This record gives sequence, structure tokens and C-alpha cells, in this order.
Amino acid sequence: MRRAGDKKMIVDEPDSHFIFVFHPKIYEGKKYTVYEGRDLTNGEVLQYWGKWIVLGDKAHLDELARKLDSYVEEEVIPCIKYDRKPPANLGLKEAVMMVYCDKRKSEEIWQILKQHGVKIKAWVSERETMEMWLPGGALLEQWIASMNLSEEEARFNREDAAARMGYIFDHPDEIFDAWSQ
Repeated sequence: MRRAGDKKMIVDEPDSHFIFVFHPKIYEGKKYTVYEGRDLTNGEVLQYWGKWIVLGDKAHLDELARKLDSYVEEEVIPCIKYDRKPPANLGLKEAVMMVYCDKRKSEEIWQILKQHGVKIKAWVSERETMEMWLPGGALLEQWIASMNLSEEEARFNREDAAARMGYIFDHPDEIFDAWSQ
């Protein structure tokens, strides 16, 4: 776990499924969805925001996170998160690291990843991710199936996902705030 005054941007809370790498400005209420010093709106996030996907075991992703830590500190890479273990409820056998950035800077970030040994070039937009978490979307439906939910629980989760994701789609001019969605 990172403590105040530590230089590392890695936040590893043992109870969390994810390990995060982000700048402490997030604790001050600053957004990570920023482009050229300006917070992105929901519409801009849908148009430009996304992530590079890196698969591997936890040891490999821990090592990569340490290598990328300084880029987060320097605010070149806005935010990273990765699985502590493979998300079996999504049918995956490897852990996933997501290196977030604006598409307009994605090639710059890809060059950094490539320099640190990433070989498979896999970009997913935030729009695509959100669509996969909508009712009928591959990720939401896989998650529901893996959780053995009752029909009522599955319906509730589909409605909740539709409301959360739909808000972003329906309010394109509002400043994006992932934490409140």
C-alpha cells in the first residue's frame, strides 16, 4: 500500500480485486480523464478515452507496473489498473492490465509499453467497454452467468448497468466522473 510521501504511484490494497497505479492528485479530487489540462466530458470520453490491454500473470504485471510507475508520476500515463488474479468470472485465464489514456496520445503510450516489453498491441475504447457492460453485452452477461444469479438478481444488475452506463451516453456534455457513476 502506498502511504503519503511515498514516491511510488502504486496503490495495492489487499482486499481490492485491482491494483492501481495513479497519481495522488486523484485523492485531491482531480480527474484522470484529462486531455491537454482539461477534464473530458462524457461525450469526449466516449469518443477518445480507452486503454491498452496487457495480459499476463501477476508477477509480470507487477514488474511492468513498477516500470511504468514513473510515467504515471510524471503524468504521461494517466492511470493504470490491473487484476490481482485472473478474473475467472469473466472466463479469463490471465490477469489483465489496463493502461488508460486518450486515443490522441495512444501511440505515444504504445511506444512506452513496447519499450518495456509489451508485444501484443490491443486497444479498447471506453465506449466499447461500456457497451460490453450494457444488458446483452458480453462482459455483463458472462459476469451474470458466472455469479449464478436468480432471474430477479440478473434483471436488477442489467437495469443497474443500463442506468449507470446510459447516464454517460445520455449526458455527453457533462464532465466525466467515473467515481460517481
